[in-house]
Amino acid sequence: MTTDFSKLESLMEQMRTLGLAELHFEEGDTIIHLTNDVHSPHAQKPEVVTPASESGNAQHMITATMHGQFYTAPSPDEPPFVQPSDTVKAGETLYILEVMKTLSRIDADFPCRILSILQADGQSVEPGTPLFMIETLDA
Repeated sequence: MTTDFSKLESLMEQMRTLGLAELHFEEGDTIIHLTNDVHSPHAQKPEVVTPASESGNAQHMITATMHGQFYTAPSPDEPPFVQPSDTVKAGETLYILEVMKTLSRIDADFPCRILSILQADGQSVEPGTPLFMIETLDA
């Protein structure tokens, strides 16, 4: 059996790009199972975009960092993690992003107030898709 390292490198790059913790690939007699430490520097974090504000308020937009399904609640029959006007502490879950059947809870990096939720529950998103408008709060 010859080893095709280009396929392995391609899978590893896709795993890094998508922020996946685990990847299983089968093709013919070849089986590749990769795992990654989800606490690595490549683990996904919400991207915060700061628009220019005329009022001087610390308002920011949180955008998706990768392709996936955006979920506002842990399951369809449970309430959303956050709603407009909610105050959120650093480390609290904002949403779930499903990528390749893997669900990842995305947490707030800092205290904030949710001003608006910009996507519907279950919506497909891609990198840069606006998800939340927030206002930063002092710790």
